[in-house]
Amino acid sequence: MNILVTGSKGFIGTEIMKCLQENGYSPDGVDIGDSVDEKKKYDIILHFGARTLIRNSFSKPYEYFEDGLGLTMKYLELARKHDSLFLFPSSGSTAEPSNPYSLTKKQAVEWINLYRKLYSTRVIIFRLFNIYGTTARKGAVYLFTNAALKEQTATIYGDGSHVRDYVNVLDLAKTVLEVVNGNINPGDYEIGSGVGTSVNEVISMVEKVTGKKLKTEKKPFIVDEADELIAHNTIVKNPMKLIDGIKLIRDSLVTENK
Repeated sequence: MNILVTGSKGFIGTEIMKCLQENGYSPDGVDIGDSVDEKKKYDIILHFGARTLIRNSFSKPYEYFEDGLGLTMKYLELARKHDSLFLFPSSGSTAEPSNPYSLTKKQAVEWINLYRKLYSTRVIIFRLFNIYGTTARKGAVYLFTNAALKEQTATIYGDGSHVRDYVNVLDLAKTVLEVVNGNINPGDYEIGSGVGTSVNEVISMVEKVTGKKLKTEKKPFIVDEADELIAHNTIVKNPMKLIDGIKLIRDSLVTENK
C-alpha cells in the first residue's frame, strides 16, 4: 500500500509517521515546499500539511491561502486523479471564520464536498479538537506544563472559563492507523476525548501534576472564541485522560531539561 503523509515533519505528522512505521507501513512524507512525484499512485493521502498558528494568519493571509487552501486543492486533485482515499483534518473554528486560517479550513471543506459530489472522491474529514502532546510547542496543555516546571508566567486569554476538548496526539495517530487499516469508512468524524475541561481546570491539573503553583497573566482574546467546544460523537477509542497526558508531558520535559 502506498501512503502519503503531508506535513510529515510537523507535530501531528511526526506522530502519524511513527505510528504507521511501528505498525508495518512505509509511508512517504512531504512538507510545505517539498515536491511530490505526482505520477506515483497513492492509495491513501493523509493531508496534514498546513500553516497552523491562527495569530500568524492575520499578518500573512496570502501565505495561509497558499499553504492552506492551495495545498489542499493540490493533493485533493491528486486523490481524484488516482482514486486515492483522502483524509483532511478540519477544526472546530470553521463555523464563522474570523481569520484567514479558519477561512481556508472552511473553504477547503467546501471544495472537498464538491469533489465528493462531482467526482465521488473518497474522503474522510476529521474534525479535530484541541490536540496536545509531548512534542508540541504550542497549546495550553504544553505551555502551562512547561511554564510551571520552569517557574515562568503563562498567558491566559480571557478569564479561563472557556471549555475545550483536549485529545492526545497519540490517540489521533491511532485513529489514523484505523483509517489505514480499513476500519473507518469515508465520512465526517469528530476526533476528541468527549470531555470538556476549562482552562482554569487545566491549570489546576498542571499544578497537581507538577507540584508547582503556576504564575499567570490574563490578556484579551486574539480572535473571537466560543465558550465551549466539545466532541459529542468522537470516534476515538478509549481516549487518554487529560491528567495522564499532562503527566507524559511533565516526564518528557523533565527528561529533556536534565
